[in-house]
Amino acid sequence: MSTAKELPHEKAEWKGYTLDELRYMRAYTAARIEISRDRLKRNFTGLKKANPVKSGGMLGKVLGTLSYLDIALVTFRLGSKAFKIMRWFKRK
Repeated sequence: MSTAKELPHEKAEWKGYTLDELRYMRAYTAARIEISRDRLKRNFTGLKKANPVKSGGMLGKVLGTLSYLDIALVTFRLGSKAFKIMRWFKRK
């Protein structure tokens, strides 16, 4: 049988958080966000290093400025256009 811990704001005598408690919670949350941001940056840097497109040449420069999401969207749009053209040629 597990007992649920009663939260402070659920008690009738609770008057609210103090300024020190609020500052602590904000600092703790900011630290958690910063740690998560650093972890994401580290993972993203690893993905960029594994990019198969070399930085030399026009294609490399264009694809180097685009994010992976942009590349995926452009590929999807070009693929759907190519599919429509192929279907049009099959009708004739």
